[in-house]
Amino acid sequence: MSIQKTVPEIREAILKTIAFFDLFDYPLTAWEIQKNLLLPAKLGEIIAVLDQETDPELVAEKNIERKNGFYFLNGRAAIIDLRQVRYNYYYRKIKIARRFARLFGFFPFVRAVALANVIGDGNLRDESDLDFFIVTAPRRLWLVRLYCAGLAKVLNRRPTATDKKDKLCLSFYVSEERLNLEDLKLADQDPYFIYWRRNLVLLYNKDRTYERFLAANGLEEESVSTPVFGRNPWLDYLEKISKTWQLKIMPPLLKAANNNSDGVVINDQILKLYIRDRRRQYAEKYDCKIREIFKENC
Repeated sequence: MSIQKTVPEIREAILKTIAFFDLFDYPLTAWEIQKNLLLPAKLGEIIAVLDQETDPELVAEKNIERKNGFYFLNGRAAIIDLRQVRYNYYYRKIKIARRFARLFGFFPFVRAVALANVIGDGNLRDESDLDFFIVTAPRRLWLVRLYCAGLAKVLNRRPTATDKKDKLCLSFYVSEERLNLEDLKLADQDPYFIYWRRNLVLLYNKDRTYERFLAANGLEEESVSTPVFGRNPWLDYLEKISKTWQLKIMPPLLKAANNNSDGVVINDQILKLYIRDRRRQYAEKYDCKIREIFKENC
């Protein structure tokens, strides 16, 4: 049972939510604020606080403005047009993502596919690639990566240093037996990870795997039973061969960064292959923005 929050607590949570999405030039509707708020609050309570915060007769110095149904930090009205432009890019990109999610889903060991790093509904740049988050069957992570990355390679959909637009970034896989990602958060504060997890765009879901993922990460009440996983020695052998070969051809930079960086984890339950992990930068920018809003030294 959730504890009722006070108006000052809701106000602070609203400001922090709007401030985070401002880092990505994304204004929010009241419903989107509620969806991303890190404490429970009714939509009516949120709207009441927003009405007060945007009324010049009620506040001496506004932190939030409202226009066309969107809420944003003071002086940032230009990001409304940017949001609408980016949604046009998103419409093109989501069709590509859904098509490949269906292709990935033909492989029996793919359990769920989501579009990741979409901070805000439809908030994608024209030149960006498509980041996938893939859940695999237990003990089949390496086979799934071989299939998905191999298919993308054959179809010329892998990003390169000079060509990323609409290409497929297949750098995050987790096994169904390792759905809780809490230990991947940065030790101090990690706002990007928190909102990343909340803003995954589900593309393919088998046997309610995604619901189990949400429950494992505290985003939904547990309502789905955990399946019993059997073993197949022949497939276990293929998994081992697949892992050995992929590790052999994996760039040395990735292998050297394994467990020595924020963005790279390589084992049989998690493959997270981000050499450039910007979460610490986002955390610093977010902290500075919050301090500015609440009149603290940055």
